[in-house]
Amino acid sequence: MQRCAPLFGMFVVFLCVCGCGRDATSSLKGQTNATLTFYGKAVDQDGIPLPGASFAFRLEAYPKDWTFETRGRLNEATTVTATSDENGLFQFTVTGCTLRRQSAEREGYRHFCDEDHGSSYSANNYFYTLIAWSDLWYKSDPHHPAVFVFVKDGVREVSALPCKGGYDSVNGKNWTLNKPGWPRKPSLKDVVQKRASTQATTQLSTQPGT
Repeated sequence: MQRCAPLFGMFVVFLCVCGCGRDATSSLKGQTNATLTFYGKAVDQDGIPLPGASFAFRLEAYPKDWTFETRGRLNEATTVTATSDENGLFQFTVTGCTLRRQSAEREGYRHFCDEDHGSSYSANNYFYTLIAWSDLWYKSDPHHPAVFVFVKDGVREVSALPCKGGYDSVNGKNWTLNKPGWPRKPSLKDVVQKRASTQATTQLSTQPGT
C-alpha cells in the first residue's frame, strides 16, 4: 500500500496539470447582446390611451470585443427616446443587455410608478435585463406592452395600474407573463386605487296592508 501511494499521488497531479492547464472559462457561456423590439403604452389614470408622453431609456451593451479577460470593462451606454402616438403606443428596437427608464413625462400629468427600483415585481417597469450569460431574460410583446400610467394634475384616484409588460425568464426557457399591479413603493403618495363602482340594490320592504 505504501508503494502505491506515490503512484496514486503522481496520477492526481497528472490529472490536475492536464485539467487545470485548460482555460477554466472555456466551458462558461460568453456575454452577448440581444436585439429586442420594446413595446410600451402610455395611459391616463383610467386606462385611456394617452398620446404625447415622452420617454427616455438608458441602454447598456456589452463591448463588441468582449472577452473573459476584459470582462471588467464598463458597458457601452446610449440613450433611446420615444413618444406615444394617438393610441398611446410607442416602440423602438435596441441591441444590448440592459434597459433602464430614465424619464417618463406628459404635460399636465404626473407619472405613477414603482420607486422600488431594486424590485423585480412585474408591475415595476423601471429596469429590464434583456440577456445575461447568453440567456434571454426578457421578451417584449405587442399584445402585452409595458404600461406607463400618468395621473392628471388634481386627480387622486387611479384605476389603471403600471406593468412591466412582456415576459420574464432567468434561463431563456421558462417564461412568465408580467401582470399589472399596485406599486410596492408608489411614486405618488397622495393617490389611491379607485374601486370599481357597483350599483346598490335597495330591497323595499312590504308595507302592511299592501
